[in-house]
Amino acid sequence: MPTSEHKADDATRRLTLIPAPVTLEYTHGTALIGPLVTIEDSDQSWETLPIEQLSDELRHRYGVTVLRRRTHGTVISLGLDSRLAHDEYTLDVSESEGIRVRGGSESGLRYGLQTLRQIIGQTSRAIPCLHIQDKPAFPVRAYSLDVTRGRVPTMEFLTWFVDQLALYKYNQFQLYVEHAFAFVELSEAWRGTDPLTADDITYLDEYCARRGIELVPSLATFGHMYMNLRTREHRGLGEFPEDADRPFSFIERMEHHTLNAADPKAHDFASRLIEEYAPLFRSKSFNIGGDETFDLGRGRSAQDAPGAGRDELYAGFVRDLCETLARHGRQPMLWADIALESPRTMDLLPGDITMLNWMYEPQIDESKIQTIAAQGRRQFVCPAVRAWSRFFPDYAGAWLNTYHMALAGTKYDAEGMVVTDWGDYGHVNDPRLSVPGLCYGAQNAWNPIEIDAHEMNRRISALVYGDESGRIMDCLARIDSDGVSFPWDLAVQVLELEYGSGTGMLNTDVASCVERSSGGELVFDRTLGCADARRRLLLRNHARLERRRDCDRALIDCGSAVVAVLDGSARGGLNPELLWVMLDGQRLFNRLGEELLVLAGGEDACDTKDVTGRALDASRRARLAADLELWFERYRVQWLSIGRYAELARIAHVVWSFADILRRGAL
Repeated sequence: MPTSEHKADDATRRLTLIPAPVTLEYTHGTALIGPLVTIEDSDQSWETLPIEQLSDELRHRYGVTVLRRRTHGTVISLGLDSRLAHDEYTLDVSESEGIRVRGGSESGLRYGLQTLRQIIGQTSRAIPCLHIQDKPAFPVRAYSLDVTRGRVPTMEFLTWFVDQLALYKYNQFQLYVEHAFAFVELSEAWRGTDPLTADDITYLDEYCARRGIELVPSLATFGHMYMNLRTREHRGLGEFPEDADRPFSFIERMEHHTLNAADPKAHDFASRLIEEYAPLFRSKSFNIGGDETFDLGRGRSAQDAPGAGRDELYAGFVRDLCETLARHGRQPMLWADIALESPRTMDLLPGDITMLNWMYEPQIDESKIQTIAAQGRRQFVCPAVRAWSRFFPDYAGAWLNTYHMALAGTKYDAEGMVVTDWGDYGHVNDPRLSVPGLCYGAQNAWNPIEIDAHEMNRRISALVYGDESGRIMDCLARIDSDGVSFPWDLAVQVLELEYGSGTGMLNTDVASCVERSSGGELVFDRTLGCADARRRLLLRNHARLERRRDCDRALIDCGSAVVAVLDGSARGGLNPELLWVMLDGQRLFNRLGEELLVLAGGEDACDTKDVTGRALDASRRARLAADLELWFERYRVQWLSIGRYAELARIAHVVWSFADILRRGAL
């Protein structure tokens, strides 16, 4: 879908709009907003238009009086135009007629008003005369936020986030839940995690609906049952109930979590969760998950159904869940990864499933989207903001991923795009830092045109953060590539190579996962314990860990530049203290990686030094341990400013465990 933008003359100010409209034509002149503004809407009872927000912004930005009845002054005229498509709108600004917004439906009109709000936010009672005609590439533009693997947001944060989604023209929101909802029979799983409640969901559902956003339930019902299957009440429903008492592990939570598809009790359990959860939502869609069922057919299901293949087990379980949904008038959504592994699995699945086709790398495999399209199935393409397991998102990768997924989706007639925001490894990432990724998704789901990454970041700097220089996003986009020598996910791998805490035993499950992630380049000796495995992993990453000083310089430079532009203010969810907490966290982990490398026998190894040198090393490590503990208290404040306590203790465990290793002076 091409964008055309025409300027009447060089003096016309170019506006920054996200997503960029399909057609934007600047006409001659400037419309001046008078001290009295009338919003004229033919007395229609709109349900989702942001008229109150628009009125508040006109008063705040322009200092004008806003009325809703016909009078003198500048007129903002709202109405429908049957010639326009359902989600299409036009927006005209002229010197003589004021501002005119028309939509093919209330939805189209709403999107036109969101564009007008963006225009008002960057002008001062003088709006360039223009004509916009605009409509989305994808009918469904969704955002999925993980609220279960670490963070459970406050309602204040969630409503703020919904307002951001509305401003950038999303129309669907999913909260990804595994155990962090107060299900009646799962108190053993959710206790101590400050779960969302039925009242929370119904309130948020209403809040979303008033903003034209569909809140869709997204619930793990097959895989990703790790916390549920660790309980005494439900462990027998999993593939490996004998492993339920293993020490908690972020890595194992991502690997082992699958219900026994051959057990009717597991079917009944998943159905009960659906039946309790679905009525809280007005949406007729339901995302049942179904992704990454790694253990399927490897444990109890192989014993209970020895003649069944993995494809029959998977498809049979999903069919049962779809029947449960059908009884309650709901349409299923399903992550597509398992079905794409086997044509037979795909053939066995019901035809009315919306396939959620996810790929998160900057470069994608377009054939996966083509495969589902060739079957005539309904599909949404699902990129990611690439924020998980990091202090700062990989903005460069997120821009390319969302763009390439959108292009492939439009090529193969996907009906929607779901931008995903995950919380792997404890959700150390702060979702306020995902706003640029939210904007990438908004642009590409609405109008996937070729925009240079630097230009897109300039637009986000200007519109989201009020930074016309573009420095904020230039700096934020550098952090993941230039500022990280010891990333959070590598730190978790190093820590969890030990089975439990203080045992010295190798966690062979985690060891196998780390070996796979290395592409076979790393092999641990199972007979030598966790210290040797940690040493091997650190030495394999020595080149990266030794970049610490260069990375720290980049972090300091970026932080100083961004804070200078913010000038003490909070914009787009970003504030100076949040920025420095996350930057300081990465700097401390960079130092941690360097110290661990020394303990592993890398450059400047401890055993090459005399007594004085070793004492200095011990003192330096002790200072770093204290710095980590002090930093965590600052991080805790930021965590609690937008979320409940939830699983914050698991982040603390990582930080404090490394502080103990530093003081001990041994891996």
